[in-house]
Amino acid sequence: MKLLDKNQNLFSVLLLIVSILYFFNILIFHVNFDELIGTKGLLINYDGGFIRRGLLGEIITSLSLSFNFEIKNIFTFLHISNYLIFFYLNYLLFNFFKKNFLFYFFIFSPLYFFYPLIAVTTKFAEHIIQREIYVITFFLIYTYLCLKIQNRNINFLIGIILLTFLTFLYELTILCFPFFFTIYYIFLKRNAYQIKFYEIFISSVFCLSIIVFHFLNYGESNIELVVENLNRNFNFNYTSDDLLYSWLNKEISKQIIFFMDGFKINYILRYIFYAHPILLLIFINCKFVKDKVFLFLFIASISLFCILFGIATDWARFVHILYTLSLITFIFYHTKNSQDIFLKSGNLFLEKFKISQNFANIFVIIYCLIWNLKHTFWQNHLSFAFLKIFQQNMLYFNELIF
Repeated sequence: MKLLDKNQNLFSVLLLIVSILYFFNILIFHVNFDELIGTKGLLINYDGGFIRRGLLGEIITSLSLSFNFEIKNIFTFLHISNYLIFFYLNYLLFNFFKKNFLFYFFIFSPLYFFYPLIAVTTKFAEHIIQREIYVITFFLIYTYLCLKIQNRNINFLIGIILLTFLTFLYELTILCFPFFFTIYYIFLKRNAYQIKFYEIFISSVFCLSIIVFHFLNYGESNIELVVENLNRNFNFNYTSDDLLYSWLNKEISKQIIFFMDGFKINYILRYIFYAHPILLLIFINCKFVKDKVFLFLFIASISLFCILFGIATDWARFVHILYTLSLITFIFYHTKNSQDIFLKSGNLFLEKFKISQNFANIFVIIYCLIWNLKHTFWQNHLSFAFLKIFQQNMLYFNELIF
């Protein structure tokens, strides 16, 4: 069991296995494109006027109509390209660290790589192709650029451009802004740059402008026209009263889930428990980090994102996004400050609770494989999750071959 401590190739092998699962699922999506449910929402575009999260669909449909590309080929190309970048940057960022059981606990937590591989409410693991993966990949790109580029003006400008693009791709990126600003703060601190007033002013005006723009244009699009054009141009058979469309123009006040019939306080308590890896990241930072500004930004970023849990039912998805952003931010801060952070905090844990290294290694293996989240706030967790992933991928393989 010393393998988890000493074998530096283990992380690369595990990451490769996970990436193969992702790319295999993308292949399955390509073959069974007409059976996918999530593509209805992903193809939302600006045919009926401005609509939140319409940019991705506008890009895909415009490319298809302009160059006579098949929709499914564009989807496959975009997602393969995105995940090549995603896994490569994961390797580059995480490989900086000395590895022990705690490293694998966080990196291969069910909330990170494994959650999108679960198919609960659909036949296929369609979380792999949802909009948030682009937000996550661009967040990784920005993080890596702040690691490699020393020019503050370039990094600041890139951040503003990326956030502008992402808010039109997925409007909930607005609640991810603090994570991007935290990355920029870490960059400034690491390079001994002073925080400048004009950057704070521009960032504030930018955030306010984006929020106001989205609120002013919320619910103004003609969904019926969008669906009609999709059916006419691409031979789909979508209906505008489909849940994936009907909620897009729904008033925000009517989306507040705390007022829904049957909502219980124990749903909140349950998901606080499910989010324990995020709480552990906060604890480790509070234990080992002296920078109070970073601690404030880190906790504030997590807290602000939690607004989403009040207006959406798919809590599992948002726990996944929140954990991913928190983990990458944590990793970036410690990349040069303390690459042995997992060793230090892991050894402290073992000493405090008098647990052997072998037991900790076995526990992490079981922990990462045994559970995952489902989808909505009223659902319990999924037991024996990795077995479920294995079974569903074997089923895909059999259908693909036979």
